[in-house]
Amino acid sequence: MLNNQTFEFSQARLKLKKALYFSMREGKGGAEYLIEDETTGRFFRVGLAQYTFMSMLDGKRTVSTALMKTATLLRHNAIDEQEVANLCKWAIEMGLVESETGNSAARRIEQHDQSRKQTMMSYMNPMMVRIPLFDPGKIISAVMPYTGWLVSPAGLLIWLFVVSYGFIQLGQHWSDFYNNRISVFGSIDLVWIAVTWLILKVIHELAHSVTCKKFGGRVHTCGLLFLLLIPMPYVDVTSAWRFSNKWKRILVSAAGMLAEILIAAIACVIWVNAHPGPLQYHAGNVIITATLHTLLFNINPLMRFDGYYMLADFLEIPNLSGNGRQWLKGGGKRIFFGKKPAPIRETGVHGVAVRVYGVLAMAWFLMISGTLTLAALSIIDGFGLVLAGIGVLMWGGIPLVKLGKFLCVGTKTEKPNRIWFASAMSLTLVLVGCFLYFCPAPSVISAPIVVEYEPISVVRANVNGFAKQIHVTDGQTVQAGDLLLTLENRELEMELKSLQLDIQISQLRSDSLLSQGEVSQVQLENESLDSMIKRLTELESRLADLTVYAPASGQIIARDLELLWGQYLEPGKEILSIGTQGRVHAIGLAKQTDAQWVAENSEAEVTVQLWGRYDARFLPGKIKSVNPRTGDDLPHEAFAATTGGPLAVVPRQQVESGASGRDDDMMLTAPRVKLELEFMTDHDLPPAGKTGQVVVRNRHQNMGHYLVASLTRFVRENNFRTHGL
Repeated sequence: MLNNQTFEFSQARLKLKKALYFSMREGKGGAEYLIEDETTGRFFRVGLAQYTFMSMLDGKRTVSTALMKTATLLRHNAIDEQEVANLCKWAIEMGLVESETGNSAARRIEQHDQSRKQTMMSYMNPMMVRIPLFDPGKIISAVMPYTGWLVSPAGLLIWLFVVSYGFIQLGQHWSDFYNNRISVFGSIDLVWIAVTWLILKVIHELAHSVTCKKFGGRVHTCGLLFLLLIPMPYVDVTSAWRFSNKWKRILVSAAGMLAEILIAAIACVIWVNAHPGPLQYHAGNVIITATLHTLLFNINPLMRFDGYYMLADFLEIPNLSGNGRQWLKGGGKRIFFGKKPAPIRETGVHGVAVRVYGVLAMAWFLMISGTLTLAALSIIDGFGLVLAGIGVLMWGGIPLVKLGKFLCVGTKTEKPNRIWFASAMSLTLVLVGCFLYFCPAPSVISAPIVVEYEPISVVRANVNGFAKQIHVTDGQTVQAGDLLLTLENRELEMELKSLQLDIQISQLRSDSLLSQGEVSQVQLENESLDSMIKRLTELESRLADLTVYAPASGQIIARDLELLWGQYLEPGKEILSIGTQGRVHAIGLAKQTDAQWVAENSEAEVTVQLWGRYDARFLPGKIKSVNPRTGDDLPHEAFAATTGGPLAVVPRQQVESGASGRDDDMMLTAPRVKLELEFMTDHDLPPAGKTGQVVVRNRHQNMGHYLVASLTRFVRENNFRTHGL
């Protein structure tokens, strides 16, 4: 039986498949040949000796005869018998040869059927559907006279100048762009971002087509790729693989990204020079969309986008992804079925690159498929549940069904070793089970904290006034009764002087009426005088409050205290705080997902790690109290990212249009649970204002329980939110 295990290569009569296109090019090691399989669209690369041998395979000569003819032509450059055996196995595995004995033809038919099934299944996968539409050749020919000149040295210089100038301009105004565009990004902006993204994708694919056409390539297909029901235009520029110059191929792959970066740079110039309005708004959308799309998708070589083809061309490894998958598949067969895999064609550094890429690409596929499934489940209301189910079926269910079918009946060319598979699978399950059961879960709860004094005295303004003089500094130690701040209120002072004058006049009037014997008038004047004296007492008390004294001994806590000078303070305005020395505690803000566990373990012992010079030491602590409700209030400014803290915040008035309070009142973007912690040591306590994190290590779980609980919680929460289940 002819297969890649028992193939008698010396007497086999192999024949190259008809739909193969060979082209010669110069590689790092000399002449090499690129093989294009026009039926599958895949590319392969072989050396001169391998090409010479394969060209002898006409279905009439035996492998040994073809080897002898190759040796006669190439002499000492010919390949040996072992290389021929590996080459034949690889060619059979890739479907590049067929045999008149029928078995290789059966393999080719099997591969053709498998390819056809995979194509049909790709149309049924709602997560990623590719739909060809039409031949864009006429459109590309129409735009070539206007855009083709950009693919030239002059175009490169223009690109470099515009991109450098545009992004330098944006860098000089980055704080304005961040505050006025990025930090205020809302859900309504997603609609315009989607429109901008679709337009940029059309330009992106047009740039690929124009560059490919400029170098003599062909573009016969364009269409739509639906990724999680999001439409993405695409063009087929696989003909660029025929270019002998790899830098031209790389430029074809990079053209879309270069076009988007150019447009983003032009948008930077527009945004910087435009007045606030629709033009500046849409320019900001272009900047965000073009840069993020390029960084997150196109440049990533682990996805079959531009970055992948650039990497494959740079390494000069055609079909890098396919070879990597083939190596992984062979490794799987070796482990679970005991079959010797077909060797990969690449050797040396290229062989290492194929293996590393295969592992990384598979890890990325597993991550992105799981992410898309969870995204469909949690983002798309209603229909997302159906999409997630289909995704699980396509990416997990169908491979399991195919595995089961192979175990039961095998294929036309391979039969499974069921005993080997059962043994390998049992050992794998035991190892996985041991890992899930014995490996501790990363179930540590952590939360940012800020150290504060306990108790703390908050000093507030009791009267209106301007800060005239500040007598203390942040961190200064004061005693009760020390002078802190002097305010000034000239209106009160004028009112006091006017009232004092009125009292003097009233007293004189009362004495005059008394001397005249007007007893009733004296009584009325005295009542008015008493009222003015009471008012005088109030004014004197308010004027006394213009001088602020320390209510207790301790340390001054007030960031940017010097900025208060000259400010108008209203009654109740917090001026500073005074903490009692030697008595400190910490405030923590835990994640909302940890609220239930924290509430149930409010007496748990914790470890506190402080940043700064305390970053290498840990202090024992204890959860003193837990606020049972989550909130978005900011208990301390040190938590805010705007002041160097770890948590994102936004102005409350920006989110809540009817919110009252100061313009600088900030709120958390994600609700948190407030914790109060006390230190379980009285020695070398940190000063107030220090930041760090609290770590709770008392939650004992194994990895299996942790993964199941986390996935269950995620699905439950998002299903209830999006589907009501």
